[in-house]
Amino acid sequence: DLMKTLIIILLNICFLFSCSLPQNRNLENVYVLNLDEANNNDFYSMFDSVTYISLETQSDNEIGQISRILYHYGKYIVTDMLTNRVFIFNEDGKYYSKIDAIGNGPEEYVQITDITIDKYNERIKVLDAMQGKIVSYDLEGYSVGETKLPVVPAPLHFCQVEKEKYAFDFQRCSSEKEWQYNLFISSEYLSGEISKFLPYDKPLDVCFSPRVTLQEIDDEVLYIPLYSPTIYTIDSFELKPRYTFDFGDKWVDQDFVDIEWKDAGEFMNKLSRTKYVYYFNLLESGSHIYAEFMYKENKYRLVIDKETDHLFLQRETEAYKCHYTEIPMCCIGNKFVIPLTPFEYNSMIGDEAIQLPEDNNPILMFVTFKKF
Repeated sequence: DLMKTLIIILLNICFLFSCSLPQNRNLENVYVLNLDEANNNDFYSMFDSVTYISLETQSDNEIGQISRILYHYGKYIVTDMLTNRVFIFNEDGKYYSKIDAIGNGPEEYVQITDITIDKYNERIKVLDAMQGKIVSYDLEGYSVGETKLPVVPAPLHFCQVEKEKYAFDFQRCSSEKEWQYNLFISSEYLSGEISKFLPYDKPLDVCFSPRVTLQEIDDEVLYIPLYSPTIYTIDSFELKPRYTFDFGDKWVDQDFVDIEWKDAGEFMNKLSRTKYVYYFNLLESGSHIYAEFMYKENKYRLVIDKETDHLFLQRETEAYKCHYTEIPMCCIGNKFVIPLTPFEYNSMIGDEAIQLPEDNNPILMFVTFKKF
């Protein structure tokens, strides 16, 4: 129906820009980005190594479009936004199991809003914001219980922080004063001891977010808030600034954010005509920070070597376009994982290698970046 379609659109359009959150200019790690100095050369020149894993294709387990990838002890956990299912593959890409429980009943979901891993109990947890609940499944794909959330609207992203603690990203969606905070850290039930961070004065009618707002790296959880250039580290019940990006006057001002947008399409069209950075996405591996964003209808890619703090900024041109459309969706050690369609994979490997059929499941590309 219309409401379901709207939620799917809003959950999968990705960008990040500034709002009323603190800018944290006293951070030690402030990355100043001058877009006029961006390189116009080939982005692939930054790749140090590239490997591929083809996800096994079965007639009743075909993937439409990957929206999320998690890795857990040799298993790739893949969310398919088109079929509304979760697929689990072994490390070699062989099919293992799936979660397919669409419905309005107990231990079923209407829409997969987000997923996370309970690594202490070997559970996959599915957040269904439409029904306001979390449904838990084992790695075989069988349901093992559900948790009703006590707040409407429900959070849009979540992640396990400790054994009994979860971070919930609400993204300025509540009109109730008690819940007007971007981030909550509490039990899975959103009850008991609750820590609240980054308050706001009023909810937004239209909001978009980075594709991954909560991500785990080296036993730490990173948080990318809505409309903030600062990335945070969640440490137990604390939120600590990690680093920030300084785009100067190319970062959106408060007046633009405060406009009461009613139409998502109008908002997106207006963004493309502004002088502001938009569609900002970020992911961090053990060795590098990767980000990409749009500015005046041009795509930019940023790679930062964490050891040296040196950065590489590239502006995509017609002469140097990437062969793939998706951004990195997760990190495993120093590797960024990017899903490719069979057509994209075939164009990457060229005619010298074996071409895959067009109806093959997606291929996972693993990229490491050079030290510089």
